Amino acid sequence: MRTRGLFLFWLLLATFQSVAQLRPVKPLSADYLAWSATRRLQASDFQLRVRARNNLAGSVGNFGFLMRGSNLDLLSKKGNEVVQNVLYRAGSYLDSSSQAAPALQLRYLQTLWDINEVAARRLRQDLRGAAKRIIMWGKPDPNDLVQTAYETASKRQLQYTDETNYGLYLDKQAGWEALLAKELAELKDFAVPD
Repeated sequence: MRTRGLFLFWLLLATFQSVAQLRPVKPLSADYLAWSATRRLQASDFQLRVRARNNLAGSVGNFGFLMRGSNLDLLSKKGNEVVQNVLYRAGSYLDSSSQAAPALQLRYLQTLWDINEVAARRLRQDLRGAAKRIIMWGKPDPNDLVQTAYETASKRQLQYTDETNYGLYLDKQAGWEALLAKELAELKDFAVPD
């Protein structure tokens, strides 16, 4: 009886999974830009226009994670696409009054976004590894995993910013870029295809 009940449960779960895969995921709004391994940040990606004589200092990239789909999607071939690492374009800007060249600002912001992508890939890894437990028992709570990933990324971004002086120490900047390239390569199985 127990074996039959487990079989029916898994059959029901497989049915729900196939139905969940049929639901189309809405495309990202134009206000968001998804991280890409082949496309780097450009000045045109920053839509917030800063007025002259403002009290804002420095450039800002508003990076974050979006969760798209359901917990069942974590078990599918497109499970990595549940977590999106995005730039909120409408809330991001480049400081045109800064003495740092726009290319340096873009390099700095791209590195911040790459740090976020490492955290996003680790989050995908954690979510996919725990998918069956999440679906069956609700533990661990996906929101807790997202919060941990966000906090980890934020701390690393602060460390990077401090060590490189906003990307201006070019030797240390190059070191961070090499480290992140290595980490991204190690986590390639949890990348979202371009």
